[in-house]
Amino acid sequence: MAVTHRSLSIASETTFGSPDTDGIPSVSGLTFVSIPCERDPVVLSGDPVASERNDTRDGAYFNAPEPDTVWNTTTNKRIRRRTGSIVCRVDLTTIGTAANSYSSNYLGSLLGAGFNTQAPSGSLLQDTASAVSNVNTYTPGSSPAIADVGLLIGSEINGRAEYSAITDNDVSGDVTVSPAFSAGFTGTPTVRGLQTWYVPSRNNSGQFASSVAFKIDGENFQQLAFGCVLESMNITLDNGRLMAELTYQAAYITDNHSGAVGSVEPVYNSGSPAFFRGAYVVVSTGSPASSTNGTVGETQARTALDAEDFSLTVTNTLTPLSYSNDIIGMSGMDISDVSVELSLTLSTVNTTVADDYFNRTVRQVLVGTGPVDDGKGCAIMLPAAILTNDPSVYDVSGNDIVRQTLTYQQARYAGDFTTSSYEATAGNSPFRIGLAVGNV
Repeated sequence: MAVTHRSLSIASETTFGSPDTDGIPSVSGLTFVSIPCERDPVVLSGDPVASERNDTRDGAYFNAPEPDTVWNTTTNKRIRRRTGSIVCRVDLTTIGTAANSYSSNYLGSLLGAGFNTQAPSGSLLQDTASAVSNVNTYTPGSSPAIADVGLLIGSEINGRAEYSAITDNDVSGDVTVSPAFSAGFTGTPTVRGLQTWYVPSRNNSGQFASSVAFKIDGENFQQLAFGCVLESMNITLDNGRLMAELTYQAAYITDNHSGAVGSVEPVYNSGSPAFFRGAYVVVSTGSPASSTNGTVGETQARTALDAEDFSLTVTNTLTPLSYSNDIIGMSGMDISDVSVELSLTLSTVNTTVADDYFNRTVRQVLVGTGPVDDGKGCAIMLPAAILTNDPSVYDVSGNDIVRQTLTYQQARYAGDFTTSSYEATAGNSPFRIGLAVGNV
């Protein structure tokens, strides 16, 4: 008897599709890590690519299609090839105190297949501010690096997790952030940098960290998928816990049932799952620099929203760089466009944003989660966001309270101090998601 216990493992690819010298993808050189993900979306997938034969005929019958693949010259047989998608549903449990980046972690591989990333510099891993002049400015114990501009940061203030983003790191030796922290950001707070995955902008548009390979293991079955790039990410809440459903397009899928080893126990992170508790959803009180480049780092004030629920959808348009060189059929997949949609459900109507749709107002939007600590914390940010719905149309469909729905998309952002070196990392990126790292 065989049961369907199964596991999903991931490996970052150094070359798209991991082709061997003969052009056939190989696991040689790949280091797979088993993901603690939900079981149900993990299924054997993919369909063969074929050229249909609609030949002339003398009766009502069909001709076998011609598979689009290459030949094994040793066996004189076609090599099996499928294409399709791989789906993974995982929570955002952070890395904990084990490491100061996600470079060898499954979350780093999952997100890096669709976004570029920047880990915080050593001085930003855990910085005790020596002075706080206001809720947008602090004096660091050790100055962050230029590459830290644009990174999300977190701090615990009055028992709650609060987040912002660095917009400049050298204003008379101070660091500026936007949107503002709460009024409790005083004295000598501890500031922690989050590794930030972001949608690159300007001359870096379309870049991402690396493609990935997946391996599905179970009793008497094994599937391999190579050249996988993130097509969509959907984050929703499961009783407060953030769950990310990630869909990847695979350039090449094949089976290795003869090499089946059974399901592989997942490797768990030692941090904490991100919960929509003990944190804030905030929008900027004013509008950040957007269509016109700013000359100084943004220092926007904040307005906290009474949000009871949210969802986030990121959709990447993938364009294959096709060629005929090998069985993969492409040298890579470019992310030629990105759409971000953040939907907030407010239990208390907020009149600050009532006219934003008709005034075409741009605001910063930041969703925080708890807890925040050494190796713990998660935040989502649209540094410049526009409404796609009229917030004055309230939701009265239930029999209890009036609700307000705000649906945002990313706009162009130009509020970080602008130089080419800043924009080579997270600076002026239009979307960011950050996960805490350890202070090691």
